Amino acid sequence: MLVSGAILLTPNLQGLIQGRAGVSPAIATQLINRSKANIIDIRQNQDFQAGHIARARHVAADNLLANLAALKLDKASPVILVCDNGSKSSSFVSQIQKEGFADVVCLEGGIKAWNLAGLPLVK
Repeated sequence: MLVSGAILLTPNLQGLIQGRAGVSPAIATQLINRSKANIIDIRQNQDFQAGHIARARHVAADNLLANLAALKLDKASPVILVCDNGSKSSSFVSQIQKEGFADVVCLEGGIKAWNLAGLPLVK
């Protein structure tokens, strides 16, 4: 039981030690289910319409900061940014934190990693 617990905590500890702002699909799922994390999908509209994480809100990357206030998100709740492969969303983490959101992460590997993990998408 200790070994399995350590395996589950390893991604979290590595992220804290390395100062990364990304989480794996498994950790993202925990944040969504346990902490009611807000999911912001910054992909192109046609990609979002083709399939997205349940409860995700779509805001194109070029409009994200301008439209953040319109989303009326609870700044105390975690925010997960999602893009195709994790690179674009990671560039917005610190910018969103500057807007007063304390717990902002990106989905490592983006929607591609979510798919590879076999997690569901909605259309």
